[in-house]
Amino acid sequence: MSEQMLANCGKFFGVGVGPGDPSLLTIRAAEVLKQVDVVCIPRSRAENDSVAMKVASAYIAKTAEIMEVLTPMVRDAETLEAEWQRGAEKIAKYLLSGKNVAFITIGDAMLFSTYTYLMKKVREIIPGVAVESIPGVTSFSAAAAYLNEALAEGSEKLAIIPAIDDPEQLREIFAQFSNVVLMKVAGKYDQIVNVLAELGLKDNAVYMSRIGYPEQFVSFDLDSLRGTKLDYLSLLLVKREGF
Repeated sequence: MSEQMLANCGKFFGVGVGPGDPSLLTIRAAEVLKQVDVVCIPRSRAENDSVAMKVASAYIAKTAEIMEVLTPMVRDAETLEAEWQRGAEKIAKYLLSGKNVAFITIGDAMLFSTYTYLMKKVREIIPGVAVESIPGVTSFSAAAAYLNEALAEGSEKLAIIPAIDDPEQLREIFAQFSNVVLMKVAGKYDQIVNVLAELGLKDNAVYMSRIGYPEQFVSFDLDSLRGTKLDYLSLLLVKREGF
């Protein structure tokens, strides 16, 4: 691509909008959302509304065009690659027309985010395109702040597990790490609690969901949640030394 085309190309932003409380967006995130021409929002087929859009909507310019990028909640690599490619191609068209584009994502832009996959593909389509990634507050850091409990202190080790397929793996994880954040626990919750109980850690854990939202929920009684339908946006914070 010629230097002239790149000079006329828009800039691509990845914006972490935090865990759910609109007041936790960074100043830089708010500045960008007020200025960009296009805001891309991730949306799964299961969602009625984009979670990220609910958080960021107050900061988005009324003149901004809104574009949805489908992010199916599946693990099939081919399906995901196809959707990321389609999304990146849409984004690239806006950028090549000279428009600045922001992709918003809950939490942090560079941690378990669809944005990182889209960014790579946009760069493949437009080598040399200007990109700025804006960090956001993670759900687990917001959880720790709400509880006034450190995620880790001194020489303690901290593990962040995005979604565990086999809860039995927790035995090895807790043998190495003092503190563990288990994200997206809804699907394997009962099995996870069973392992925590066997390890003597069930009473050293807290369940939190929708952190930063009006419907935020916190419980130290893990047994009370067995067999219930849990929110997708949920986590367990486990501290070997307890709370």
